[in-house]
This record gives sequence, C-alpha cells and structure tokens, in this order.
Amino acid sequence: MGTALEREWKRLLKKEERMIRSAENKKETKLDEKIKELTGRIEEKIPEKLLETIDAAFYKAFLIIFEKGTVVIEKTFKSDELQLEFQVNDFRVDKKPTKRSLKKVEKAGRKSRLLNSAVTTAEGIGLGVLGIGIPDIPVFLSMLLKGLYEMSASYGYDYTQKEEQIFILRLIAAGLAADEEKREADRLVDAWIGLGEGREAFSFEEEVKRASTALSNGMLMAKFIQGLPLVGAVGGISNPVVYQKVMQYAAMKYKKRYLAAKRKDV
Repeated sequence: MGTALEREWKRLLKKEERMIRSAENKKETKLDEKIKELTGRIEEKIPEKLLETIDAAFYKAFLIIFEKGTVVIEKTFKSDELQLEFQVNDFRVDKKPTKRSLKKVEKAGRKSRLLNSAVTTAEGIGLGVLGIGIPDIPVFLSMLLKGLYEMSASYGYDYTQKEEQIFILRLIAAGLAADEEKREADRLVDAWIGLGEGREAFSFEEEVKRASTALSNGMLMAKFIQGLPLVGAVGGISNPVVYQKVMQYAAMKYKKRYLAAKRKDV
C-alpha cells in the first residue's frame, strides 16, 4: 500500500517546494516593472480609507456567512452526494491504492472549480459595468466559500465545524500571500493539519482578519477600478483570477492532507 502513496506524496512535496521557491526567486521582467510602476501610480490615488473599507467588508462578510450563510450556500450544491462519492473513492484507495484510484479522489475534489470560476467572472464583470465594487464582496465571497465547501466535502470533511473553517481561512490567506510571505503562510496551513511544527494557539477572529486582509490586499486595485462605471468591467475580471489562485492552492493542500492521513494508516 505504501508504494503508490509514497510516490504521490513525494511528487506533491516537490510541487509545493517548486511553487514556494518560484515565488521567492521570482525575477521581474521589464513588463513586470512597467506594470508595477503603473500599479504604484494607481495605488497612490486610492484613498487610504478604501483599503480599510474593503478589509472591513470582507471581515463582516466572513462572519455573516459563517454564522448564517452556510445553510444558504449548502442549497446550491449537493454536499451529501459529494461525501458519498468520497466514501466510494476512499474505499477504492483503501482496497487498491493505485495512481488511478488516488486520482479519482483528487478529481472529485476539483469538479466544480471551472463552473464556479465562470460564475464569478459573470458576476464580477456584470457588477463592474454597473459601477458596483464594494457591494459585490459578499457575492464573490459566497462563491469562493462555495468552492471551498465543495472541496472540503469531496474529501470527507465537515465545513460547518470551526476547525474546518479555520483551515479554509488559512487556505485563503496562504493562497493569496505575497511572494515573500508564501513559505510562512504555507507553514501555518501545514501546522493546522498536523504536519511540521505543531498547532499553535489560535483565535477565530484573528484567522478571519488574516484572510480578510489577504483578500482586500489582493483585490484592492481591482475593486477601486470596478467602482468606475464601464471601466469597472476590467476590475471584475479579477474575481476569477483570485478565485482560481485560492482554489488551485486549496486543491494541492487538501490532497496533501488526504495523503498524510493515508500514510499514517499504513
């Protein structure tokens, strides 16, 4: 049983290290420098209060959705079917852990990513054309959490539990972390699933703040542009970009979490 798992485990560890080293050793091209310069000019014109407003909007949206919105999001997908499919695929892995059986678990966890990304594109561009930036934050965050809830259920976890929600918050923060902060953010995710250093003390509110800040920093300029009628469609395109960054990272970490649990059972 250990052979197939070990091969997948080693491949995943190499993929993770490549991702982090790529971020740490990233060299700016002339195009990157020009974009950075242009970005700096735009950021200078963005009011300081706007960042605080966006940060607070994400924070409030997180708390409301976790407290009252999860039951509404659940109605948009079939959690029971996802968990049942996981149990079937997990049984196959236990019975015969081949590359193919492991891929079935991974594939099930990624099913809805493209559909949700398409919806976030339509939602972002549609609201952007109307000149709506800040008000679409709860809509976008609901779509992001929907994707993460589906992935959680696809790996047999209960996203209604605080511990799973903290894992989700850390995935968001790490998925959007700045290049120089990527390794430490990744360490916090691994620590939560029992890898590397042990779990440190945590505050749910602090985890929400970290995820909110990561989202607001990642989408600040886009939301500023999105608040301008017609031009705002450009800002709306950032929604699926941010969505995909988080979901791609989450897919890798949920797979790692699953493989780590299986390796313990061997």
